[in-house]
Amino acid sequence: MTPTMPDSTTSRDVEGDGEPPRPFHLEYALLLKTGSPGAATGTESGARTHQIPHTTGTIDAIIVPTIRSAEQLRPAVRLASQLRCQLVALYTGKFPDGLSEILASASPGQAAALALRTEAGHRLLDLASAIPQSRPSACALDISRKRNLGLLIGRSCGWSRMLFLDDDIRRLNVEKVTSAATLLSQYPVVGLQVTGFPDASVVGHARRMAGSKSKPFISGGSMLVDPQRMRGFFPPVYHEDWLCIMDHLRRGEVAIADRVAQLRYQPFTTKARAQLEEFGDILASGLLWLVHVKGNSSMDEQSYWREAIDQQFWHDILNQRAKLLADLAKNPELIRDDHETLPLQSIRAARRRCDELSSGEFVSFMEKWLANLTTWRTRLAGLPRAGSVSKVLAELGLQHVVTIHDERRSLARAAASKIRSTMDAAELPKPRHLAGLPVLRRFVRGGLAR
Repeated sequence: MTPTMPDSTTSRDVEGDGEPPRPFHLEYALLLKTGSPGAATGTESGARTHQIPHTTGTIDAIIVPTIRSAEQLRPAVRLASQLRCQLVALYTGKFPDGLSEILASASPGQAAALALRTEAGHRLLDLASAIPQSRPSACALDISRKRNLGLLIGRSCGWSRMLFLDDDIRRLNVEKVTSAATLLSQYPVVGLQVTGFPDASVVGHARRMAGSKSKPFISGGSMLVDPQRMRGFFPPVYHEDWLCIMDHLRRGEVAIADRVAQLRYQPFTTKARAQLEEFGDILASGLLWLVHVKGNSSMDEQSYWREAIDQQFWHDILNQRAKLLADLAKNPELIRDDHETLPLQSIRAARRRCDELSSGEFVSFMEKWLANLTTWRTRLAGLPRAGSVSKVLAELGLQHVVTIHDERRSLARAAASKIRSTMDAAELPKPRHLAGLPVLRRFVRGGLAR
């Protein structure tokens, strides 16, 4: 299903029959520039790479979107302290217990924690919330809002070297981050590739179980960006990170610098996960395949993505996806003792979702997304400058959406709670010289706790 190409565009790496690799069979890593001889992509994979010289680099900030316990933030706090950079942790709704203790290990003013209210909207954070999707994902919406907030903060603060970091990334140190940051002088996006246990979709994990040797792509979980040059935003759809950098990918402006690891997790816990990922998995794969076929270009977006606004293009993509899922469902590695394994159940759930999708839904998404990109860039151009995270929130009118963690008040509450528990558990004596103790208890329960 080769798209109609302009005369000036030639297809790049091809398979033995003269056709470009089919969607879902493409090594996406071939689209990345390699930043050093030891990077995760290179000549050993057949990629045409460009060596990038290193210069001195520093990091302005680390952005950590998370929904997990405060303890999960500890490695990021440690890394920010070593790099002497800002840390911004982004939570949903409320802050986890024990957060003050974790943040206290950073230097004063170095770490900030923010919580986004799910019921409050904002014209920048929720720009793409109206993009048509027949089954939107709450998880995709949550992570897109947090990462977009990170971009807005970085842009307004004037940061040019910012690391998006998930709290389950490991094997990342000062040397890797500093080395990768040097590439930002030439490339607005630099990825750190997850190896070992892959950062992949449910279908991607099933494919690896079935014997696929394809290399993982970069992700927003360990990605350095220059907010001043970023042209995309994170839409509320699975693979929001790939869509955010898609314009830079088509321009050949995304590099890869080193490898990191990710904590293991169970991808097959629920069939709903595969269904919620299916639309974004198909969408992103189709767009990456077009980038591979058409090559790097600075032409306007509407012209570049012409095929992706054609229903026939997505009709063919959906047929190829259905075939892939059908083949996976027959793979003996996913079948054990004539029983349906969890991976097999997930594949069948993805197939049901794939069958529900129409080519028109992808065209509608593309049209709205491209329009949103223009709006996003126009609004970014008018962002005010601010010298701190709190001032950014005030300047952008985000106080009704974002709560700032008050470390001093949280510590006071924790101390008051500890004293109160101790006093409640104690056997209170009766001597006259302790007659004022109830007053002290009321003080602890009241004023100090506030």
